[in-house]
This record gives sequence, structure tokens and C-alpha cells, in this order.
Amino acid sequence: MQQSKKKSPDDPFVIVHEAETPAEAAVLRSLLESAGIPSPTSFADPFPLPVGSVLTRDTDVLAPASKADEARGLIASLPDSGEN
Repeated sequence: MQQSKKKSPDDPFVIVHEAETPAEAAVLRSLLESAGIPSPTSFADPFPLPVGSVLTRDTDVLAPASKADEARGLIASLPDSGEN
């Protein structure tokens, strides 16, 4: 049975990380999903912008409020790439 990713009024989705690129956000969402934490995209963009564009969107990583601390902990435990 597939878990529902609909926003629940009792457990709304909150931003747990703001990624620098949509690709980074996608990787982090996959990490959270593999840990059992739902992390949907913030919206479905019918006209996605190229990665690296100043106008790039969809970099918010979401998780249910009840799992926000766990999600932030997972993201914080990742090794830093050293790129800044």
C-alpha cells in the first residue's frame, strides 16, 4: 500500500531545508523518503527553469511537522561537500 503524501491539517508540511539547487533538493528528498519521512516537492512546475538559473525554483525541502526535527537531523548528519 502506498503512503499518502497529502497535506494533513493535523500534521502540515514545513520547510526543513532550503537547498541551493533543485538537484540538491531532489537528493535530500530522496534521502528523507528512504528514511520513511514523506518529502513531496513544493509544487509541480509545468515550465521548469534550467539548473543554475537565477530564477530557479523548487529548492525547498519539506517534511511533516511531526518529523521535522528528525529530517533536519538527517540532513545535518550528511558530510559537507566543502563547496561554498
